[in-house]
Amino acid sequence: MAEQKGVEIRLAAVLLTIYPRQGSWHALLMQRTKYPGVHSGQVSIPGGEREAVDANLMETARREFEEEVGIAIPSEIIFGPLSERFIPPSRFAVSPYLAILSQRPQWNIDPIEVDSIIEFKVDSLLTDLAMRPVKMEVSPGLFHLMPAYPIQGNEVWGATALILTEFMEHWKQLPEATRSMQ
Repeated sequence: MAEQKGVEIRLAAVLLTIYPRQGSWHALLMQRTKYPGVHSGQVSIPGGEREAVDANLMETARREFEEEVGIAIPSEIIFGPLSERFIPPSRFAVSPYLAILSQRPQWNIDPIEVDSIIEFKVDSLLTDLAMRPVKMEVSPGLFHLMPAYPIQGNEVWGATALILTEFMEHWKQLPEATRSMQ
C-alpha cells in the first residue's frame, strides 16, 4: 500500500532473543539512545536497517544484534521471520526473527546506539493485564491511546508491541513443560 502511494520503503530486521535465566525464559529489549530521529529513546527489539553487505534480512538481524548488544548469534538457532511490520514514521518494513539461546549471554552494549537493556520474563506477557491502553505521543503534539506492555517501567508500544504479541501467540501454543523449563 505505501509503495503504491510513492513512499520509499526501507527494509529492516530485528532479532528477538529468549534465553534461560533464574529458572524461567527471559527476553531482551533495549532502550535506544536519544538522537535526532523518529525512534530516539524508544524501547525496541535489537535490529536495524538492511545494508548492502547483508545477504538477506536474517543477516541484517544478526549483524544489527551483534553491533548493538555485542553478541554474535549463529544462524542455525534463528527462526522466522514472523510477520513483517510497516512503521509509517520511519518508512521501515521490519522483519522480526527469533533466536533461542541456551544460556544468558554477557551483553556488551554499544553506548552510541543503546542506552540500556531490558530483560524480562516471557511469561509476564501471558496475563490478561499484560497489555493496556496508554496515551502516547505518536508525532509532535499528537497523542493517541495505544496498546502497550508495561515492562520494567517502560511503555512498550508500536511495532515492538505488535511483534511481542505475535510471538506470545506462538509461545502460548507450546506445551507448559517447555514454557516453564521444568
